[in-house]
Amino acid sequence: MAFEKEFENLFRSFAELREQQARLTDSQASTDEQMKKTDQKIEKLAKELGNISNNNGAVAEDFFWNGLKNKKEFEGITIDYSERNTHRKLGKIEDEFDIILYNGNSVIIIETKYKVRLQDIETLKDRKIPNFRQLFREKANQKIYGAIAGWNMTEEAIEFAKQEGFFILSQSGDNLAIEKGQVKAY
Repeated sequence: MAFEKEFENLFRSFAELREQQARLTDSQASTDEQMKKTDQKIEKLAKELGNISNNNGAVAEDFFWNGLKNKKEFEGITIDYSERNTHRKLGKIEDEFDIILYNGNSVIIIETKYKVRLQDIETLKDRKIPNFRQLFREKANQKIYGAIAGWNMTEEAIEFAKQEGFFILSQSGDNLAIEKGQVKAY
């Protein structure tokens, strides 16, 4: 009798465990479905944020291009013609330049950003300008000036750009403001 009672209790315990396992399985399926929906929402939000960032960059680039494209002079340098979103590839070297201003003996490479970071200034100096010399061999012996253009720049970024000898372009109301320290040709 005691054995039968223990067997009955054990059988009841197994039945309860099966019910709990079924509830856990249902709960896990519900959680998995909710996590899938959350992942989809996060993915959609990330895409929207990326689009906002790209749009901000495009707006900044449009602003600076519209302020420069018809200029015949840039801080004492005569401008013969200008280009936007110029892409070149030569062998393993490939680069795109946001805005380039040309004259007979000088080139001004302008990197535009919505928010300028120190890394953007380093990229202009260490990659963009050397790549330009390789990709535009017909201009390699000309004076090449760097300029960083942005709507948002920290004082640290401004000082670093000045230290590197770059022109600094920013928005001033509806106008384009150009600041410079000791500008140098590369």
